[in-house]
Amino acid sequence: MIKERVPSKCDALIIGSGGAGLVAALTVKDLRPDWSVWLVEQSNSIGGATSYSGGVCWLPGHRFKKDPSKDSELARIYLKNTYPAIDDACLNGFLNDSPRLLDFMISKGLQLETLPDYPDYYQELEGASAGRSISALVYKGPKMIRSLVRRLPWFFPSFSVKEFMEWGPHRMGRWKKTVMVKRTVLGHLAMGRAFIGYLLDACLNAGIDIALSGKAEGLLIQNAEVTGAVVSGHRVSAPIVIMGCGGFSHHPELMKRLATARPVLSVAPEECDDGGGLSLALNADLKVGNPYCWWMPLMKLYGEDEKKPGPDLWAYYPTVYDRARPGGIMVDAEGRRFTNEAACYNTVGGIMALNKDPSLDRIWLIWGSYYVKNYPRGITINLQPAKSYMNKSRSVDELAGKIGVPAANLKETLEHWNEMAARGRDDDFHRGESAYDRFTGDRFYQGHPNIGPVEAPFQAVRLHPGCLGTKMGPVTDEFGRVQSEDGKIVSGLYAAGNAAASLFGDTYPGAGATLGQACVFGFRAAYHASGVKM
Repeated sequence: MIKERVPSKCDALIIGSGGAGLVAALTVKDLRPDWSVWLVEQSNSIGGATSYSGGVCWLPGHRFKKDPSKDSELARIYLKNTYPAIDDACLNGFLNDSPRLLDFMISKGLQLETLPDYPDYYQELEGASAGRSISALVYKGPKMIRSLVRRLPWFFPSFSVKEFMEWGPHRMGRWKKTVMVKRTVLGHLAMGRAFIGYLLDACLNAGIDIALSGKAEGLLIQNAEVTGAVVSGHRVSAPIVIMGCGGFSHHPELMKRLATARPVLSVAPEECDDGGGLSLALNADLKVGNPYCWWMPLMKLYGEDEKKPGPDLWAYYPTVYDRARPGGIMVDAEGRRFTNEAACYNTVGGIMALNKDPSLDRIWLIWGSYYVKNYPRGITINLQPAKSYMNKSRSVDELAGKIGVPAANLKETLEHWNEMAARGRDDDFHRGESAYDRFTGDRFYQGHPNIGPVEAPFQAVRLHPGCLGTKMGPVTDEFGRVQSEDGKIVSGLYAAGNAAASLFGDTYPGAGATLGQACVFGFRAAYHASGVKM
């Protein structure tokens, strides 16, 4: 039930209402139905960062794979190749319980489907595959539950990820707009909000108590044992505390702890971000690690001389597929290409955030005439005129002057690119050679799905180093247990999701890796905390 105030004591206290927190609460209550399980959320809505995501979980070895056990072993090889320093015990736990988590969620009423064609992000590595990502169907449940889920900007579309892939991300003419309008009018939830809707529905049906506007201000720890937490000024006594309270990407001081070369923007919900798991961990002298983010190149939806149009989630646009379409390239401050534009967002965003080369201080995404006529530019559809920040230009010289790059370099870059585009091959950075690149390109294009000429007239937007959330937090073991600074396990205290140091280091294995690991370790933490063998 939704409660107006926090309890004085409970058997298990869950902090945060994103995927990690809701899965942890649901699992504890399922294993220990006689326990008093409380979830506290510091904002006045449910869902956290999960609600604005695609609602996708990367879960190797799941039931929809042709040979689940073989896929799990291939995923082990893939993850070891992706991040050689990955903790073996945590890796084993993740792979063992990814299938079990999916089965559990389905048993609790979550309507989930596989994305069979969605490739892992590092296709060049042994063990890479496709179809390891699971997504939520549209949620049409009770209005009361839908009203509790975090609201999103109008430009978040009302289709499932699978529909998005089937209809074509870049071809809006193929979208089933009548269906989308009906869902919007009826208030149905899609993508991350749908995932949260299903979980919230299950949690309330299970008898879990939820307190909104309940801010966790500190952990109560005595002799390496958690005794509860301070929530909105009240001491809550609890022998089990599971942190699923997200990251800290809107906390200026904590962001300075990251290994970044330049400032990083964020599309994480800022109204419920006061430092997340890292802040609680530092104040409790817990061991922390992994100073990185889930990187994402972001486009500002306003000009430098314009007023910011609301919160970050409304003002910044994540460029997931925009860089992969034919007819566009990225250049640095010298007017040169510097990477494969179609590589996964974590790779490109990581270069922008971490590389100290001063030429990367200003990055531009340039669109040619074909791109402008056929594809959305952020939230601006192809039928709409250019926004003020899009630097509309009739020639290379005019464009170079507007974006401040050497005209000679930009002209040389565009000529060279167009020569390669005529051959359908990127000899410099191998754009379009990976199955992931081609998947995020335009399969309806009459030519290579990622490669096409960039010709006048032009438009260009500046891209900024950004993130979907942070990865730094308390270091956890294979059960999600946290450690004190001296390396001792703190009994009864767990962390999962962006509230913990990421299992995957600075890598991003595939679509839904953020939410997948969050939910798996929320699940594992709940099992261990409940004293039930897995």
